[in-house]
Amino acid sequence: MAVQSLSRHFATFFSRLNPSTTFTDTAASQHNTIRGLIENVNGPAVELAPKTFLQGSYRQQTAIYTINDVDIVVLCNLTYPGTSGPGGGKSYGRDEIFRIIAAPLLADGRYRDKVRYGPQSMCIKVDLGIKVEILPVVFKKGTTDSTHEPFVLYRPHKGTWEDGYARHHQAWLSMKNSRERTGCNFIPAIKVLKHIRSRFSLRAVSFHIECLLYFLQDASFVGGPADYLAAVLRSIAVHKPEEWYRTNVMTPCGDRDIFSANEWTTEEWWKFHDLIDRCSKVADHAVSASSEREAVECWQAVLGDDFFPARVL
Repeated sequence: MAVQSLSRHFATFFSRLNPSTTFTDTAASQHNTIRGLIENVNGPAVELAPKTFLQGSYRQQTAIYTINDVDIVVLCNLTYPGTSGPGGGKSYGRDEIFRIIAAPLLADGRYRDKVRYGPQSMCIKVDLGIKVEILPVVFKKGTTDSTHEPFVLYRPHKGTWEDGYARHHQAWLSMKNSRERTGCNFIPAIKVLKHIRSRFSLRAVSFHIECLLYFLQDASFVGGPADYLAAVLRSIAVHKPEEWYRTNVMTPCGDRDIFSANEWTTEEWWKFHDLIDRCSKVADHAVSASSEREAVECWQAVLGDDFFPARVL
């Protein structure tokens, strides 16, 4: 247990991690407007009977102050393989699906010149200051239940349709964040690692950070912030990067290993692990520091003195 718990310091720190109210208000407004356009029963996308829902950090409440995008999944009433319409009628290819889903936005003056996508795009992007990323997906053969997953999405780098998850991923994160399992410390820990990544200007996909922390034992997240953050960093640093990369670290839904060339590349993973290793050593020193001043200085070295306060009232 940390000699200096610094509870009020951490409370201030966490209050500074969250997205601004301006972002959350804008994101909610734009999501509602875009959803209304795409799902409009009299609109140009009606032939695909699309239904939308949110995914990503904004939806999962793992977002921090750096967030500038909102991810919207658009589930089309089509089935893969074949991507046929209701009743097994006309078949739709990836390009036509994208064209139809983009049509309501291109027909609206507010969005027309802000829509971007191409033949190799994973999603339709709308740049509104905040970025909205719209991911068209279809049903997997054998289901027409919009709450069922996996759905099927097109991966342009492979040129294939593959299984995908959104709400199930969110559910697994929520379960691990439960009071019974991690004392509700799992999602705050995700935010902290995203902050460390951003503070030191590293490239690491938020989804991969979520999966990595999900893989850790629940016991790593027990205690106050000083204890569980040091434990999480230590749990990653204790194994060499090459040892991690030989480990099958599956997504919470079990659909793929995050340590592969198509996911977390060796170059980016090694850089991230090196940073975590350095931060872990400083965090362990903070935990054992006998004076508050020394502990604060250590945490400031990891988390930034513009986020972690020197003094609290």
